[in-house]
Amino acid sequence: MSKHLYFYSDASEWGGQEILSARIANILAESYQVHFFFSAQKFDSELYPSIERIPLPYHSQGPFPIVRDRFSGKSGKAFKLLKEHGAGSANFRQLIICPGNIERCIPAVVAASKLNLELISYYPMAFTQKESLAKFGTLRDRLALKVYPKISKWIVNTPYQERLLRRFIPSETPVFQLPNPLTYQEDAAPKAPSEVRNIANIGRLYFGQKGQEIIPPLASLLKEKGVHFHVIGQGPDRDIFNKMVQDCGTSNVVHNYSWLSPNEVKEKLQNQMDLLLVTSKFESGPMVLFEALQCGIPVLAANEEYVKDYRLPCWMTYDPGNVQDAVHKILDLPQAWNQKTFEEVRQFLFAGRRDQEFQQQVLNIFSQI
Repeated sequence: MSKHLYFYSDASEWGGQEILSARIANILAESYQVHFFFSAQKFDSELYPSIERIPLPYHSQGPFPIVRDRFSGKSGKAFKLLKEHGAGSANFRQLIICPGNIERCIPAVVAASKLNLELISYYPMAFTQKESLAKFGTLRDRLALKVYPKISKWIVNTPYQERLLRRFIPSETPVFQLPNPLTYQEDAAPKAPSEVRNIANIGRLYFGQKGQEIIPPLASLLKEKGVHFHVIGQGPDRDIFNKMVQDCGTSNVVHNYSWLSPNEVKEKLQNQMDLLLVTSKFESGPMVLFEALQCGIPVLAANEEYVKDYRLPCWMTYDPGNVQDAVHKILDLPQAWNQKTFEEVRQFLFAGRRDQEFQQQVLNIFSQI
């Protein structure tokens, strides 16, 4: 009989972490008996038919889920549900949680500890709440220190995230690296920019992390050059962003879209855009950066610490928060473009991220845990 694997996600939203968690579970379902506890309804349609689906009667709730989820009765519900599905039996000795950050999946952490289950965390974002500029970050980080020791093994997606995580766990704790897979099966031919007229920015509108507040002043300086910004995504700062756009007099050159499907994003990047602007202050591994490169267009990324592992050439980065430097890099892109360098960047960044390579890495990691 094949080994049983139990996954848990209590996120209410469907995002990159949930997409990848489902993808990993589907890969493992070819070799293991997989069970998945989930809150986001889209898991039901995205998981393979062979996977047992177990909807949770709750979801993680902000603000401050590390407090709200701990003292809301959810831990008791998690305990009961895990127990009903055999937690503690020979087949159910481990639980793989898939939190977006250390504050998620708290009910499972509490319940698993009471049931003596080994906890494994597929954990993409190792920044602290203080580093994420979250409210009451210092206090929340103190509470989070009680969570780290309860996890016996970790799976992260970049060397940088492992370095961040290692600050809070014993040196002997196993940490596996699983790079995010590429979105598309094929790479488009490089698209040398003769001029930059259309710039994409994709992501949740949340200034604290995504940094899109730089776009309106940037657009103001470039509108006379006929440059348009296409901002794809929604989020808590959407209204503030739209007001900034109006105040900067850039409503005619900054266009905000709702979320698009992967195929719609591919179409827009590959056939309509000249450049992807990555403004994020911190990320676990921005999939849109890889998607743009796969679509053959260059990126211009704020040269934050997480970006430095990607070894982008200087013409693909700008000083974080420096509007003038970003303007200079955008206007200079047609002259700075180097196809050989672009291809080298793709070769380096895409290594180990192809579909078959990703599948094999998943199988290798789970054979060890």
